[in-house]
Amino acid sequence: MKSFSRIWRARRAVGAALIFCLAAPPGLIGASFAATPDQAPPVTAGQSRVWFLRLLEPGSSFHPPMVYVNGASIATSGEGTAFYRDFAPGQYVFSVENCLPQPGSSQTLTLPPNTQFALEVQQDDNGSWDCVPPQVSYLRQVQPQAVPYTFAPLTYLGAR
Repeated sequence: MKSFSRIWRARRAVGAALIFCLAAPPGLIGASFAATPDQAPPVTAGQSRVWFLRLLEPGSSFHPPMVYVNGASIATSGEGTAFYRDFAPGQYVFSVENCLPQPGSSQTLTLPPNTQFALEVQQDDNGSWDCVPPQVSYLRQVQPQAVPYTFAPLTYLGAR
């Protein structure tokens, strides 16, 4: 009979923990991970900041494509993440890894001083059958009014 009461208490504790996790306000769970541009230090005077965002797309390929600036690799863009890189003012070509050249896989931006831009890495898992991985990645500039909504579900990674 004593073992039955121990099992019953353990079940109640597990059940209570499960109820707490399901009923906890969303603000308590993961609030520190939500990304916002305000988490980063201010842009250094005379510099420009470019944010790289990649939304989480359940059921899609998890291969994080490499992001390039003027042909030089800077970081991979994992699903559900946001990171930034500061640049001197000037014109830059931003692109993402693809095994075949694709329209829309690069963006040319002229970065004025003291500005911020956001580029979203998107993907299509129906890429070329000859490629490994077969996904095709694209870059899309995020409009300033959409920035808070695009950042909200992402995890902030800082500077890369």
